[in-house]
Amino acid sequence: MILRQLDVARIEVSLRGRSRSLPFLLAVGAVSLFLAAQVWVVGIASSFERPSTGRLLLALDSNDPQLQHRLGQVYKDIDPAESVRCLRRATELSRYSRLYWSDLASACQLVGDTQCADQATEHLLKLCPMVPYYHQLAAESYLRKNRLDESLAQFRRLLVLDPTYATDAWAALGSVFDPDLIFQKVLATSVDSGVQVGYVDFLSAEGDNDAAYRIWGFVAANPGRFSLSSVQPYLERLISLGRIEEAAHVWQDLQRLAIVKGPDVEEKDNLVFNGDFEQAPLSAGFDWRTGPTNYLALDFAAPGAYHGAHCLRVDFTVGSNNEYELVNQIVPVHSNRTYSLKAYVRSQDITSTSGPCLRVSDAQQRGFEDAISETTVGTTEWHPVSLSFSTGPETESVRLSLWRPRGRIFPMEITGSFWLDAVTLECKDCAVEK
Repeated sequence: MILRQLDVARIEVSLRGRSRSLPFLLAVGAVSLFLAAQVWVVGIASSFERPSTGRLLLALDSNDPQLQHRLGQVYKDIDPAESVRCLRRATELSRYSRLYWSDLASACQLVGDTQCADQATEHLLKLCPMVPYYHQLAAESYLRKNRLDESLAQFRRLLVLDPTYATDAWAALGSVFDPDLIFQKVLATSVDSGVQVGYVDFLSAEGDNDAAYRIWGFVAANPGRFSLSSVQPYLERLISLGRIEEAAHVWQDLQRLAIVKGPDVEEKDNLVFNGDFEQAPLSAGFDWRTGPTNYLALDFAAPGAYHGAHCLRVDFTVGSNNEYELVNQIVPVHSNRTYSLKAYVRSQDITSTSGPCLRVSDAQQRGFEDAISETTVGTTEWHPVSLSFSTGPETESVRLSLWRPRGRIFPMEITGSFWLDAVTLECKDCAVEK
């Protein structure tokens, strides 16, 4: 009897505990269902694809900015005017969402409502003054409305914030302003020198090399620093176009600005740049460049030099009978002049009867026949090789190269080692008046 009474008591206590927890469980379940419904609604609001779905959801809550924004996106290609209306309503409901304002600016631009686009863009600038894209929108908008001073100010700010917008900026400005004015108004003071050099290269790439060279003069006169790599595309284009005089002046400016290490004082009459190989070649401008290096090894800092600390060493590592232009350099010269080239070379176990030699060609292939020095074979100590040539009436530059022609007499395959140093080129009659 006592046990039965105890069991009944336990059952009553258990039922009382469950009855007390039931409302709590129901409340938790209701909250979970509500949250799930909210998540479902949010998911639908951000992803529906049909206007009918959006209108149905707006009937439930017309003041939801996310629904208005999504409906504006859905209407973009279907009904642009309705898209603008929905996006404008989204910005009214959520005035601090840059996404809503950005999409409104684009939609207004699409329908040709420039006033709406301008207002949206100005609001974006107030919300996010450090976002470059919004400055680009504002700059282009002001440019279209002929508000030129405001446009220039926005382009200046854009390039300070993010120079990667530079090409787009120059293209837009070029439709209204001449190149010199763009430089003066946008680039001269507020933008770093690397961006200024980029503008020079942009003009050159667009074919306006006269303007590019004029503006280069302003850039080179400024104290700002920039890298050789930023100038190299422009410099290489000048050389490839045969604008040698301009390229030579750019090269001299780079030396004056210590971006490129210039020659020592005692080498001022030597037209070959880095003829002693005392610095690593830049493979740019008027410095040494390398050709194909199959079956070769090149060392531009080899010890045992004829003069100075370094020289060029070439190892023909695998026997072959290839023609090689081992290294070459473009050298500016004058037309109708006589030049003398001299260098010191040595060799070890050069097997072929056709060894390395020096060759000078007209870089534009229009002035004179190639001049070629004596070849070096076998094993030799340091000794001079030389040649002379006269430029043609249109010659502006020559291509100086260390060349190995194909062998014609056995043994034809070349192996062994070769050294080159103290390469000099001098004009013999440049002081003579024409």
